[in-house]
Amino acid sequence: MKEILGDFRILRQIGKGPLGETYLAEHKFLKKRYAIKVLPGELFQNEGFLKRFEKEVENLAKLEHLNLAKVHSVSLQDNNYFIISDYIADAENLSSYLGSLDSRLSEKDTLALLKQIAYVLDYLHKEKTSHGGLKLNNILVKKAEDEIPHLYLTDAGLSSIVGSGKIVTKAYQMVAETLNVAPHLKSETIYSAKEIDPNVLPKLHRSFLQTYAFLAPEQKVGGIKDKIGPKSDIYAFGVLTYFLLTGTFPEGYFPMPSKVLPGLRFDWDRLIKATMHQDAEDRLDTLMPLMESLSGKPVKELKEVEVEIEKFVPEQRVLTREPTAPRTFKMATAVSTAPFATTSSVTEKKPVINPSEMKRLEFDADPGAIFQAPRVVAPYRPKEDVVREIQPMLTEMVVIEGGEVCRGSNVGARDEKPRHKIYIESFALDVHPVTNEQFVRFLEVMGGEKDSNNSDMLALKESRIKRLGGRLSIESGYAKHPVVGVSWYGALAYAKWVGKRLPTEAEWEVAASGNSEEHIYPFGLDIERSEANFFNSDTTPVMSYPASSIGLYDMSGNVYEWCEDWYGYNYYEHSLQEPTSPKGPPQGVYRVLRGGCWKSLKEDLRCSHRHRNNPGTMNRTYGFRCAADTK
Repeated sequence: MKEILGDFRILRQIGKGPLGETYLAEHKFLKKRYAIKVLPGELFQNEGFLKRFEKEVENLAKLEHLNLAKVHSVSLQDNNYFIISDYIADAENLSSYLGSLDSRLSEKDTLALLKQIAYVLDYLHKEKTSHGGLKLNNILVKKAEDEIPHLYLTDAGLSSIVGSGKIVTKAYQMVAETLNVAPHLKSETIYSAKEIDPNVLPKLHRSFLQTYAFLAPEQKVGGIKDKIGPKSDIYAFGVLTYFLLTGTFPEGYFPMPSKVLPGLRFDWDRLIKATMHQDAEDRLDTLMPLMESLSGKPVKELKEVEVEIEKFVPEQRVLTREPTAPRTFKMATAVSTAPFATTSSVTEKKPVINPSEMKRLEFDADPGAIFQAPRVVAPYRPKEDVVREIQPMLTEMVVIEGGEVCRGSNVGARDEKPRHKIYIESFALDVHPVTNEQFVRFLEVMGGEKDSNNSDMLALKESRIKRLGGRLSIESGYAKHPVVGVSWYGALAYAKWVGKRLPTEAEWEVAASGNSEEHIYPFGLDIERSEANFFNSDTTPVMSYPASSIGLYDMSGNVYEWCEDWYGYNYYEHSLQEPTSPKGPPQGVYRVLRGGCWKSLKEDLRCSHRHRNNPGTMNRTYGFRCAADTK
């Protein structure tokens, strides 16, 4: 390989496989390091493949996930097509990592690692793509002191583009070249008399076996291309699980993990049986619900219920499931792991999306105009501003039925005391904060960054939304990040535009904790860096971390979220006396913010933690999500 490839200076080779050779490279001008994969030239001799490749790589470049090595672009230099991706410094592939351990992974650590892979695979499948070539060498491990290593999935989608048939053929070819074997179609295979280095064979065998063992049955044979996709990744995930547990690949009539390792704590047999069916149609659709159930959280089968909405509102769904345990609190969630039900029937509550309220800033006519002398040349008058017909991108909602709940904390800050019971009405809450791509539509309709009262809704310099030549744009890669730099006025105006409202402080806290006294954080008594974006350097795309026990994302970390209420330091003492649907003090100086943000310490992520600021404050840590009444 040449020392210079396009705008990149090649430093060294870091990998080689059926999909091509991978190099560590440094951008000549940015001085930033990237991983560059140079694809085999024979792939691009077919013009049809070239067109499909360019289209699919464009889709891959849009993918962003906490456990994904991001693809930035594809380039061509001297007939070499190469893909530019993130370089994960100080990382090694999973095969090397396992080989460096003194003992086999514990069952708990195995589950923690597999959850990361399950999470990113579910994300890929939701984005209508699949990995197609999951294996040990495509998983990078970045170690962290006293923490579970962070995993990154590489080469996502490339195997699906190239095709499993070509990958297997290339793997065979690499074996033949190493062994100096020349295959002939019309005669016997000719073997070289040259002696093979014995140190090469074990590595070669492992490389080939790894590629082949992870392929699903439909990938190993031809003629069933329509069955190759996300379900093939599900099969490979089962192979990965079996290998991490037993140290061997499943072949033929293989024993279940419980037979190989008696006394296992989790029901790994159920996972293997659900992922490794011969027929792709019989395999799981998503992995995370089953992974959560392995850790002791029961997951019931989800049921989708279409919501009837007014004609002016785009189609929206509310997911619900069969309730199980009788309690005083009922929820219907998109991802449900902790049921709170009062009856044995599915809730029929639906969000109430009100007619859109959109008031643009208007300027009064100049009162001094009547005293101006007539002019020969007519004064310039801008064309009348026409409101564009732009529909909002509505977020899926979780419906939470009302009842008697607890809020506050007896061990937190002074403004969180005392912990007390309140009664709230049923409500619905967005599953994730409002994103940049959602909010920019609102700004286009409003025609600016001020509301009808001339209050600033968004500080462009604090946000990832920019205005160039009068046009709004989002910084590359930030479309699905939560909007930041938004004031309370901007959050309120957006909520009215989509027919919703801001959540009250009581609603937000109850939703964050799932009304569980055991939940100091949305995930229980503690929270890990793998469960929320905090003590970090920037926001992450919404839904990059696991959902809470009731199916809400990013309730802790990423961005602080504006609530409807005014802030009162000692308001909980009054709320204790007026417990029915508390909506905060009637007036105040500050508005409430909840949830912590990307640069918060863990303490700020507690469900009961209260934060506040002037409603006109706009910075890179403030965002919001919407709520709605139910009927």
